[in-house]
Amino acid sequence: MNGSTTARMASNTAVLPQQLTWEQAVAQLQGTDLQDRYYAAWYLGTVRDPRGVEPLLLALQDELDRTALGGYPLRRNAAKALGQIGDVRALPGLVEALTCTDLHVREEAAYALAQLQDGRAVDPLLALLQAPEVEQPWEAVIEALGQLNARQAEEAIRPFLQHASERVRSAAAWVLYRFTQAEALTQILAELLAHPNPSLRQAALFDLAESGWVAGAALLATADVALNLRINALKRLFDVALQLGQVPPSQVAELIIPQLDRLF
Repeated sequence: MNGSTTARMASNTAVLPQQLTWEQAVAQLQGTDLQDRYYAAWYLGTVRDPRGVEPLLLALQDELDRTALGGYPLRRNAAKALGQIGDVRALPGLVEALTCTDLHVREEAAYALAQLQDGRAVDPLLALLQAPEVEQPWEAVIEALGQLNARQAEEAIRPFLQHASERVRSAAAWVLYRFTQAEALTQILAELLAHPNPSLRQAALFDLAESGWVAGAALLATADVALNLRINALKRLFDVALQLGQVPPSQVAELIIPQLDRLF
């Protein structure tokens, strides 16, 4: 799971201001009050009950909740909730959402498809990446392809190392490092980890963790970012490195655990 997704899920599960039964949440989702519908979609994502898939797929096609600029707030929350539930029945609907006119719906759909961990999402995500004539949620699409281990996307991702957005460059760097273990890519992550913008440093922190670059553990431990985030990033790096299996477990422990110890 990427850093962006981790932070987004944390924000979604931190509080439950209104407890609902599953039946109440579905009734609200299918009601007429736009605020209640928006909340119900969010709530169904937090409880992660597979029974929520069908009503959320209907919400993913909603035409009533639209912003003045043409956005679809309910669809965004529905896509996010479907990712949190993680049921592959949502895959066709989320793939269709990649064609939505609202870029933020496409962004949430890409992150949700990554959470489903179904290889059938690779081709439509790759097609999005290869259509640069339309502005796309590049960071989300690249990270989703990384989480899906879509190594066939390597050449399509590589040009984004030169993208104007630091966040996009960082996403491309961690995904390509996972695929190739090319040391040059770690320099991009290290530079962003020292960026004067705190938000970019925080994003780079978790991108480095997602890369599985265990030699970068010391950089995570000493980054100019809040202590709890550094600890979480080191734990995530530990998990990713073991999951990828590119470095012997003993070496993973040798490089990361001392960095964690120094933070406690």
